[in-house]
Amino acid sequence: MSTKIELKALTMLRSAELTHDMETKHLKELAAIATEVNFAKDQIIYQKGSKGQALYLIEEGEVVIETDVPGQGLIVMNRLRPGQFFGWSSLFPFERKMGWTRAVRPTWVIAFNADRLRALWHTDHELEYAIVRRAGRDMANRIRATRQQLADILVADDRDKNRFTQTVTHHETHNNRLLKEIND
Repeated sequence: MSTKIELKALTMLRSAELTHDMETKHLKELAAIATEVNFAKDQIIYQKGSKGQALYLIEEGEVVIETDVPGQGLIVMNRLRPGQFFGWSSLFPFERKMGWTRAVRPTWVIAFNADRLRALWHTDHELEYAIVRRAGRDMANRIRATRQQLADILVADDRDKNRFTQTVTHHETHNNRLLKEIND
């Protein structure tokens, strides 16, 4: 007999872009270890350097992954919404979080305890492969998005520098004309 949370988890897993095509038996194994967790607005879920405890699937709300940039403070690297996963590094026991994860508004998630998930892997290597493959795909997509974000910032920075240079050049030209008029 399935519990209410198992049915909810199974429904979400079947509709999530990353897991919709997984075998039903694997989705059921995941649903069997699912719990529901909620986070308050601005609650820190993970801190940089901490060890992750679970893989999360966002049911409702929004989560950001932030990193510290010297001189800038925390900046948002990824913004995650319902149907997206976070906490992938939790699946690899020696990995530590490389940034902060924060709920930007009240957020409800389906949580999959990392230890229990890894225990499932010992008996079902096909499940392990399916999850690690999806983790790799999701992380690669986030890296691409971060690279694009960085490129956009650099292009905007170049535009700002060009505008500044044009403004300075305009003022220098104007000042030179004034000086010439004064000297004449």
